[in-house]
Amino acid sequence: MEANNRMLYDDIIKKTDVQYTIPVYQRNYTWEKENCELLYNDIVSSIKNERNHFLGSLVYSTTKRSDIKSCPIIDGQQRLTTIMLLLKAIDDLIKDPQNITKKRIRQNIYNENCEERYKLKLKNSDNDNSELEKVLMGNTTNLDSSSKVVINYNHFKNLIKKTMDSEQWTPDKLIEGIDRLEIVEIVLNESDSPQKIFESINSTGVKLTTADLIRNFLLMGILDVGKQKEIYTNYWITLESLIGKDNIEKFFYDFLVSKDTRYIEEKRVYENFKKYYINSNIREIEDIEKIFKEIVRYAQYYKLLVLNDCKDYSSKTNQLCDIFNILQHRTIYPFMLQVCNDYDDIRDLYRVSKNDVGQEVKIDLSDDKIQELKKREEEFNNIIELFGNYAMRRNIANVASSSLRRFYASLYNKIFDKNKNNYNCYFKACEAYLCTLKTEDKMPNDNMFKEGLYYSNMYANTKTKILRYFFDLIENSGKEPVDMSELTIEHILPETLSSQWKTNLGENYQEIYDKYVHTFGNLSITGYNSEYSNDVFINKKKRYNDMLSTGETKIVKLNEELKDYTDEKKNILVWDENEIEKRAERLSKIIIEHFPYPKNIDTTLEFEKFYEFYIDNPEDNADEFENNPAYKLYGFQFEGTKYRADSYRRIFKDIIKLLYNIDNSILDDLANSNYTYERGKTIRFSRTKENDHQEEILPSLFVYTNYSRSTIFDWIRDLFKRYQLDITLFCLLYVEKD
Repeated sequence: MEANNRMLYDDIIKKTDVQYTIPVYQRNYTWEKENCELLYNDIVSSIKNERNHFLGSLVYSTTKRSDIKSCPIIDGQQRLTTIMLLLKAIDDLIKDPQNITKKRIRQNIYNENCEERYKLKLKNSDNDNSELEKVLMGNTTNLDSSSKVVINYNHFKNLIKKTMDSEQWTPDKLIEGIDRLEIVEIVLNESDSPQKIFESINSTGVKLTTADLIRNFLLMGILDVGKQKEIYTNYWITLESLIGKDNIEKFFYDFLVSKDTRYIEEKRVYENFKKYYINSNIREIEDIEKIFKEIVRYAQYYKLLVLNDCKDYSSKTNQLCDIFNILQHRTIYPFMLQVCNDYDDIRDLYRVSKNDVGQEVKIDLSDDKIQELKKREEEFNNIIELFGNYAMRRNIANVASSSLRRFYASLYNKIFDKNKNNYNCYFKACEAYLCTLKTEDKMPNDNMFKEGLYYSNMYANTKTKILRYFFDLIENSGKEPVDMSELTIEHILPETLSSQWKTNLGENYQEIYDKYVHTFGNLSITGYNSEYSNDVFINKKKRYNDMLSTGETKIVKLNEELKDYTDEKKNILVWDENEIEKRAERLSKIIIEHFPYPKNIDTTLEFEKFYEFYIDNPEDNADEFENNPAYKLYGFQFEGTKYRADSYRRIFKDIIKLLYNIDNSILDDLANSNYTYERGKTIRFSRTKENDHQEEILPSLFVYTNYSRSTIFDWIRDLFKRYQLDITLFCLLYVEKD
């Protein structure tokens, strides 16, 4: 690597037979008019003060291509592009074609006596006719007026004209300032790593986005410019078109978590991506393409999950994923990406290819294959629906979300990786895991869900989108849909209590108000004007029925309590705590049925990798597990059945109970005899409590339990011998710590 102080115009731009190229992976030209104006003023100031101005660095590598030396820019493309635009603006304002300055500029913007493609000194390596190329080549018709290149080019012309008027300068006077621009030129050798140089520069300058860093990291390693462009176009542009540029950074975070299944910090996505890349053992260009293909495949899944608009899936599947957006339940994406990958084959039902004449046609599948994929698609949809129900119940039950990111990061491993058999019952395994958890992350049951629906503040900012979703479900099921999206959510019991409302609610009006005003049972949409919001209930009821009779409102199911009935017993005349509760019950029943708790849960499924330790050898006391921080005690196994137990003492007591059920006479004999060790005095088994270290294991069966681990193992061996049972029918179970 060579680094030298240079004058930008004389030492860089004036070079002959050189083309500075902007690689495809570089971000677009981003300078604003304000940036250009600041640089322009610095140039004007340098002319007036006769001082040089330091512009920054220009980092590039060099490769020989034909008779032209190609110089891909690693850093400094924004500054160099801006100066080229300024030079072109000066050139275009000098009308005399014989002007010396004009000729000088043109000699330095263009290479002479070369192929047309090498004519421009600064060019995008992408051969498309970009706005930069149009401007520099003088093709100023049909320019994109929204392009920053075009905006800044025109802005420079306006600034120059103002300077010509105020300073009485000619355009070529500005060349004096451009001549005074200093830079540090850094030319990379073959042994230098462009990526490392790029990262070093980026760490001290204006930060690039994570997406910029990942894109550059992947593409900088491709030395063949043609292949670089091909991969950029085929994969990176495809990625951007699939999920949008704004989603790329979040996508890579979720992608990496799905691959690593551990929590990672969002600010360290780039570092983690490099680790993932290195661990993928990339050696050939085919390996890089393999990585890109995987990224694009996962982007298809991401489009389904985040945008709910992926043509590789059915409309039903896309619609089911919308629940995660409604709930803003985004932490589930890493887990769902893994599920999508396991069900990738169902996309064959909808994917298309192009025939010989370029028409899109569906992939040709046999009838048997279609039926097979349809069954898998149904299970896939059931899984999405299951986790949608889980997310909704958790939200409404107000379960803390602080653990969710870590929970979902490791969820796939916990369900499948420790027990591969669960892949064969995928949906049932997911269902069983959520419903058999012992932590707060378990699926909230109906009581928890109902409690949240009854008493949660559904008018809070975080809940109003969900509330509207509920209203739509209730009102529009089984009938012609009513569009309520533009109508206001209303409080039946108003937000501001009048004296009449206080009287109707009774002496506990404030307690009732605080408890119910923003709850599901008190909120609705009717369509009447806001002027009725604080009116008494009977007037609200009358206004609603008038609107119903004239067709001004068609919202019926939500407002059964406001309707007038011929049966006077059904008419509600007072809106109080009792009526709010009854309405909450009616509406909640519909919602609970729509987001049901799983039935017929398979509780036999296992989600741990078990490490067995047999105690048939008295010399081995489980130290390899007990003293290893990677493992923890799960419990024990007896005659093929697993039992949870959090201590060895607990295991000892549970084994005694199991043996007693097999044959009570052996333990009864020990208890009846107040059994002690030979020549010992401490009673171990008895009918009554004989010392402080005995526990009543079963009615009138007291057992001494204050033993060390090794003594407990001795006792279990002794009891199995008394029962004439093979000790290998029993083993301790350990699992890996989380």
